[in-house]
Amino acid sequence: MIKDMSVMIAGKAGDGVLFTGNVLAKLLKRQGWEVATYRDFPSNIRGEDTCYTVRSSLDKIYGLGDRVDILLAFDCAAILAHLPEIAENGIVFCDGEGVTALSPEKTRGKTFHRFLLRSMAREKYGREIFKNMIALGALSYVLDLDRDLLEQIISETFLKRKGEDVVRTNIEAAAFGYEKAREMTTETERHPLTRKEDDDRILISGDEAIALGALAAGCRFFAAYPICPASEIWQALVHDMPDFGGVVVQTEDELAALNMAIGAAFAGARAMTSTSGPGASLMMEAFSMAGMAEVPVVIAHVQRMGPATGMPTKSQQGDVLQWIFGSHGEFPRIVLAPGTVGECFDMTVRAFNLVEKYQCPVILLTELDMGQNYRTSRTFDLSAVRIDRGKLVRPGELAALPGFKRYEFTPDGISPRSLPGQKNGIHVVESLEHDERGYRDEGLANRLRMMEKRMRKLDGAAVDLAPPQVWGFEKADVGFIACGSTLGAVLEAMDELREKKVASRFLQLRTLWPFPAEEVREFISRSRDVFVVEHNFAGQLATLIKSQISPCQELGNIVSASTREFTPRAIVEPVLKAVR
Repeated sequence: MIKDMSVMIAGKAGDGVLFTGNVLAKLLKRQGWEVATYRDFPSNIRGEDTCYTVRSSLDKIYGLGDRVDILLAFDCAAILAHLPEIAENGIVFCDGEGVTALSPEKTRGKTFHRFLLRSMAREKYGREIFKNMIALGALSYVLDLDRDLLEQIISETFLKRKGEDVVRTNIEAAAFGYEKAREMTTETERHPLTRKEDDDRILISGDEAIALGALAAGCRFFAAYPICPASEIWQALVHDMPDFGGVVVQTEDELAALNMAIGAAFAGARAMTSTSGPGASLMMEAFSMAGMAEVPVVIAHVQRMGPATGMPTKSQQGDVLQWIFGSHGEFPRIVLAPGTVGECFDMTVRAFNLVEKYQCPVILLTELDMGQNYRTSRTFDLSAVRIDRGKLVRPGELAALPGFKRYEFTPDGISPRSLPGQKNGIHVVESLEHDERGYRDEGLANRLRMMEKRMRKLDGAAVDLAPPQVWGFEKADVGFIACGSTLGAVLEAMDELREKKVASRFLQLRTLWPFPAEEVREFISRSRDVFVVEHNFAGQLATLIKSQISPCQELGNIVSASTREFTPRAIVEPVLKAVR
């Protein structure tokens, strides 16, 4: 019985690879399987190689595995590029052209189903694009996928946008592919998948989960400049925010986006922006403004591969230090790093409470792999959402005050906050150093007191932050530290190491700043070999750890600057080499 399977759809950008993968992911999810997807696509619109991997499992998964079991190849280049990734007993559905050029060594053990997808689609339906549905139909026969569910997904996808004729033709193309596969294969070449109940689960990307978390938390103003891979947050909120009485603004650049969000937050709205790569660099001036003015604004940063424009459609964790130590001057900030789509939702809700309670910017730091790819998740628990607006002074309380001081010196460093228009709550907000009422004051004594006030805000914040999560054995010689979407690869690497009699533990960092030094120090002290796993070249997370823990024992670095996601094998092999 198949319990875990990966299907790769590969072709050229513009071939409909993304669409085909999304339909397959929805189909497998509705058959009760856990699903994780991965898109590997170029930054141009058409013509270059692209692929989409859909992994499904009967057990919980958080990312991709080490192998591909089935390849749907829309051209010869896709076969040549990805055949080395196919498992020894894998299956290849291909257009047929160019397969004869492959050596027997490369094809041995693999099953090839050759049929001319493109020409069949042209001859029968007049357009090559229907090859996608023909291929899905053929795959449905081999895996005994539910055809009624497939037709339902096709209808949901096309009916409103394209109409009944397009729905009917796509269903016919899927049925045609199903029958073609029946003609071409033997019964022994079928691999029926188990069907389970699709209970209380959703298929969602990290970006979409952040958007839903923002709405649930009461965000009613969002400004952004569209930038890959954060644009899906903007796209989701453009669609849904008006239904909640909110506003979404597309700005001329990222600096304007954060400035607008600051203005909306000052006015009393729960406000947010999103960005990636060079957009984050543009925001740094306004980021410091939010720190000085103590305005509560949330920033979602979805990391991509840099520097500069870099490779905007590839994932990486190359901006970890930017939001922790970036900007000019010093001021408090909170940096959260979700590791699952469920945490993307939960931490977004948490971010809006933190930002108002501590009156400093909060950054949700994720990456393309988490942001744009889909994972199955339990339905989000809206009943658990709580709203905490911090020291927001109500009108009745303002009337009783002898004089409102927006930046009042308080023991915890957090001052009372009023909204524009509230009687007796008038105050000045600007980017210059200021006194308790907000008026410019560059005096030495005031400067020192204000810096101390701002910087002690987070002294007691640990109770509200997302604590590190420990996975694995209570006692183990091998320890891992990581954050974000490397979670899945680390967890599966731990399973493989256990099979090889190597016990391990894993500290998932969910708050990067303020840095959880005590928890990290304790974790490191209990493991002989500690490896920091991160998707960048220089080891930024390891650098952060060493900067905050002194003395710090030697840490092993497992880093990757690859355009591909981390896989379990990339972790297991260096660990075994180091400990044996």
